[in-house]
Amino acid sequence: MTKPHVLVADPEYIIAMEAERILRELMDCNVTIINPHCSADRLGSSWTTYSLVLLDTGSCIGEIRVIAELLQRQGIPVVFTTAHQAYTKGVPGFPTTPVVAKPYGPEQFAAVLPLLRLPNGTYGEIGRSVIAEKPGSGP
Repeated sequence: MTKPHVLVADPEYIIAMEAERILRELMDCNVTIINPHCSADRLGSSWTTYSLVLLDTGSCIGEIRVIAELLQRQGIPVVFTTAHQAYTKGVPGFPTTPVVAKPYGPEQFAAVLPLLRLPNGTYGEIGRSVIAEKPGSGP
């Protein structure tokens, strides 16, 4: 079986590496880290290979919104990450897109992993199983 592939787009490389560490602890996956200061026109067919994309809101929010819209139109699950208090309850224009507030930990990522699009095109139950394995956690 092919591993899920997660894209972490964060301008702070050390924070992106922490997201990678947490994701790899939670599941067997591939993680790619990029700086989100890329332009939306770079969104080609290679982006459709991702199982999940974490987009940080700290960059140019207008460009991040364009990228998120393009990814979601292609069926790629998007999760925003943020250190901005204004976005912790949601990013304007994306009422159903989850937000993981920084600093984050395994529980926050495990909660959004059910969104993961698996390589076979189905959506995963990985997050639910990760949460269920933690003592004192519920499904």
